Amino acid sequence: MNRSTQIIYYLGFLIACSYVLIRGFSVGITHDEALTYKIIQGDEILKGTANHHWLNTQLSSWSTALFGAKEFALRLPNILSFALFWFFLFRISKNFLSTSATQIALLLFLCGNPFILDFFSLCRGYGLSIACVTASLFYVFRIVDLKKNSKAIHYFLGTGFSILALSANLNTLNYFLIAQTLMLLSLLVFKPKKWIFVFTVFIIFSGVTIYFSLDRLFFLKTQDELYFGTGNLNSSIDSLIASSFYAINGFENLHILRYLFYVFLLLAGLLALRKRSVFTPGSFSFIITVGIFSALALENLLFDALYPINRSLLYLYPIFLLTFLLNIEPLKLKVFHGLIIVSSVSFIGVNIPFYNFKKTMTWREDQDIKEAMLLIKGDVEDKSIHIAQCTWIYEPVINYYRLEYDVPIQQLFRDAINYQSEYLIVDDTMINDLIRDSINDQYIVLDASHIQESGLTLYKRKPSGAN
Repeated sequence: MNRSTQIIYYLGFLIACSYVLIRGFSVGITHDEALTYKIIQGDEILKGTANHHWLNTQLSSWSTALFGAKEFALRLPNILSFALFWFFLFRISKNFLSTSATQIALLLFLCGNPFILDFFSLCRGYGLSIACVTASLFYVFRIVDLKKNSKAIHYFLGTGFSILALSANLNTLNYFLIAQTLMLLSLLVFKPKKWIFVFTVFIIFSGVTIYFSLDRLFFLKTQDELYFGTGNLNSSIDSLIASSFYAINGFENLHILRYLFYVFLLLAGLLALRKRSVFTPGSFSFIITVGIFSALALENLLFDALYPINRSLLYLYPIFLLTFLLNIEPLKLKVFHGLIIVSSVSFIGVNIPFYNFKKTMTWREDQDIKEAMLLIKGDVEDKSIHIAQCTWIYEPVINYYRLEYDVPIQQLFRDAINYQSEYLIVDDTMINDLIRDSINDQYIVLDASHIQESGLTLYKRKPSGAN
């Protein structure tokens, strides 16, 4: 990696890290983050749901024990994991990519992707998992690159980061199984120093991890918690592509992008075959990609499992991109490298309007609740506890702000809206005209400035005797 590319990487880190840090402070708490907060507070029922990402919950509980449970403290583990993500992207780029075009493209497509950056500034397991998968990939590539000269520590770290990724997000199970298989194959073929010791430790840790992961997975299935996904592989790929372009809904129906994805994957496979060796980083990345697709198809066929969509696909971004970049780079064709640079810079340009410090693509409905709750806090003129009601989807977020920002309202439950409450926090898109007319008869609008963007409307009960 030349000096100019290194400078671009350092600048990219400063810009992207600043963006993640600011969003960690400024973005309002989201629905699923509020559920994680409830788990940290001791909700045993939610521990039995798919919302419980074990590593994220543990790290966030330690963070909140030290710094309190405001948004930034809850999100701190994921915010810090961005540095891990960037560090291993930098190491992969420096060690396994040889041209500036592919090195810069790796940085821009991943550290410039607003959808990925979203999850490094949220208290969810997805940011942690993509960082750990990327770290694991580095050690998998390191093993196959060094072959007989690989060290025990490479196998242990490759396995360790795979386990951490899995504990942060069960969706990475297929990656774990394939990465462990490839490392085991490398261990048996190359037989580095102390390989029998490494083999023993490797088998024990892999076996224990698989047991607990499958146990958790089958438990969630019995609880009907594995409902997030699609029954169609093409829809999964479309979701992967559309999410990359964040809020640009037009990309959801451009199926040509899906076909281009398949063409790029086929091209990467053909170029991997040209190397006539399975034991290269490019070949391993292609095997991991095809292996994950095959495992998903098999699980869908045998168990009617759903294909991942949206945030469940997040960990696949570095895998797919590296599959293409590692295999196309040896062509040394200027036209390809020129297209790679133009594409990566254009990708940033297209997404520029959607970088922001307020909202997420996934939980847009929650972005204005904090402002509404602070309005209630400012509107209350006494120290008594007031009654509020809300649209059901707002309940966990409102209860979070009620506790952490001392908003003087009673605990909310997911009940139907009644008209005895002093305040109503309503998603206008989820009520019909009859309910809206009833509300307007008895309440005044305290804030409707966000109705177009998120649907949120805040009402206050009319004073007694007012019309």
